Amino acid sequence: MATAQELYDDLVAEHLTRPQVSVGRMLHADGLKVDGKTYAFFAGDRVILKLPAPRAAELLRDGTAEVVRMGRRQMREWVGLRVPDESVWRDLLGEAARYVETLAK
Repeated sequence: MATAQELYDDLVAEHLTRPQVSVGRMLHADGLKVDGKTYAFFAGDRVILKLPAPRAAELLRDGTAEVVRMGRRQMREWVGLRVPDESVWRDLLGEAARYVETLAK
């Protein structure tokens, strides 16, 4: 079984095959960007993703994701995934990329 970092690295390689996806700095980590806007990065031992607020809330409710805080502030469109699950992570990274791509236009 791959570690969280190994799984994330594999998924990054997949995403970088898309011409509009690049790697750039997000806080203290390198993150995936689509058209210059960050949608995912790895911090500590989890993947942090940007998703629409209703989807993020759903993932928090069902226990798939964790709250992401910046200082004391809960980030309502950002969620953390700690347990490495290739299928879940692949799907959610794809959702995050598609969501942020709509924001970049």
